Amino acid sequence: MKGRTIYLFMWGYQDSYRISLQGLARGVLSKLGVVDDAYVLLVGARAPGSNNPNPVCVEPEDGQWPLSLFDGLLDEVESKYKGHHLQSVFYGDAPSMNDKPEWIRRDAARMAVADALEPYDKANEVASFCGEPRRIGDYYVTPVIQVPTATFAQFPPLSPRPAGAFERGYGYRSLIHAAIYAVLEEATGKLQDPEPGRFFHDGVRNAEEIVRVAAEKFMHTPGLSIDRQYIHTDLFKILNLVSSLLYEGSKGIGDLVIVDPTNTAVDFALKFASPVPLREPRWIRKVLQMAATGVGIIADHQNIYGLGRLKESHNPAEQDAFIVSFVDHYHWELRCGDQMLIRSHYGVPRLPQEPIDRKAFLSSYARIFPRSLPEDGLRAWSLLNAQTRLEHGSMVVFAEDAANEAKRLGRQGTPIMPIILTEELLRSVSGIDGTILVDPSGYCHAIGVILDGEANEECMPSRGSRYNSGVRYVGSGGRKRLAIIVSDDRTIDVIPALRRLVSRTLIERHVATLESATLDNYHDSRNWLDKHRFYVNSGQCERINAVLSRLDNLPKEAGLLYFETERFETHPEMEESYLSD
Repeated sequence: MKGRTIYLFMWGYQDSYRISLQGLARGVLSKLGVVDDAYVLLVGARAPGSNNPNPVCVEPEDGQWPLSLFDGLLDEVESKYKGHHLQSVFYGDAPSMNDKPEWIRRDAARMAVADALEPYDKANEVASFCGEPRRIGDYYVTPVIQVPTATFAQFPPLSPRPAGAFERGYGYRSLIHAAIYAVLEEATGKLQDPEPGRFFHDGVRNAEEIVRVAAEKFMHTPGLSIDRQYIHTDLFKILNLVSSLLYEGSKGIGDLVIVDPTNTAVDFALKFASPVPLREPRWIRKVLQMAATGVGIIADHQNIYGLGRLKESHNPAEQDAFIVSFVDHYHWELRCGDQMLIRSHYGVPRLPQEPIDRKAFLSSYARIFPRSLPEDGLRAWSLLNAQTRLEHGSMVVFAEDAANEAKRLGRQGTPIMPIILTEELLRSVSGIDGTILVDPSGYCHAIGVILDGEANEECMPSRGSRYNSGVRYVGSGGRKRLAIIVSDDRTIDVIPALRRLVSRTLIERHVATLESATLDNYHDSRNWLDKHRFYVNSGQCERINAVLSRLDNLPKEAGLLYFETERFETHPEMEESYLSD
């Protein structure tokens, strides 16, 4: 069988290694709830003394990263090598002194690759993360993971804090950063295999394990930020244990403020004569029982010192105080000021994402109810969030024919005089069984309504009666309706289902990339477009189908696995309002 020729050759399994690493990175981000795809490239910088004709190699060599991005890379590596801060460091042991030149060479290659990618990142709205290089044959190979910057718009990280070359860092800027670098650690480890990529998944953590490792790493950030003499503490494990404990049958709800206890922003309500170590979770749980509204536990990364609060004058931008909120049994959240950073539910770390995408909800509301005003959608959004805070299940249905439906269903509920449904009123009327019926402007017309409607293909026997009654009602009558359903198990559904907004520019970029693709490199762009078929317009469908026909008709080498792709068609429900730019 004739194999594919690699012109920018570093080693025989470089494509298998890259594809496996990309799959792992995407799996980790998916576990966190990130829907944007990650992409992986490998950059090889020729080692000094090598006679290989290629000064730089890029895998994939025919992907979206042109070799010209790395013009002058070797000169930049040498410059960073000579000026590296470790050049003036002397170790007390001979092995470390012997290893120092290699450490510097690797770090110089990493920094040079990162600098070379900056213009590409800016032009293509991505963020590149470079792992530690390792030498394979003639090259120092740097694994790179790229993530769309839109990911960090959806999940904002902490703002950067500059640190000097010899200072300890302030920790990861977000759980996503910690997760990406955890993947890169696995990647660097596999580069040390005899044949990297041949047995990539042997000895590599799976996505779920990496997410947990990332959470453990990220939870060092509060301690690193408040104390320059930070001592390693497994804060993620401690908080999970504390949140799981009951005190005389009751769950712990309250705040723990992670701060330097000498910080002038701390207002103590009481101080303990002796600090309570964080390694005593049952003590912490007992102290948490004393925390009241507005008063929390004051602690650093090692001990708790008493009860108190942060003064109103405290500036969260200083990143010198973090708050852990125990919100339910085995459920806690970490934030800095109002910025939510991580959630843990039954020991499973999560990103601090809204249960429903705000932009997608508001866009759908305006689409379903074209006569509604922007403030009507915002009111509905506020009610959705209020529903999620209720301690019981509930359903609110917005319907353009709410007034008539309140009369028609009068014997199956309680019609009321129309009144704006406020969050306070929602808490009151949601205490009875049945649905709250509201018009698009936010006026409530009936409470406790038992809905009707015929079963349809969207009904799911595995879901409860509340969900299925909402599906039946919204899908019947041919009228504009939207249901927000919060089940007793805290599952949140919006019917009809929301579609996430997608960038018009990003769609066009993938179409254009596919148009220039070959049998060796069409997979990424084709797969992305396949997942986003709904958003592709008629002109783009024609262009994509032309490429697919071209690829189908190309001669295939013996042994090549190739599967034809279903042709693209415009979706009848697609509108411009589903596009974000």
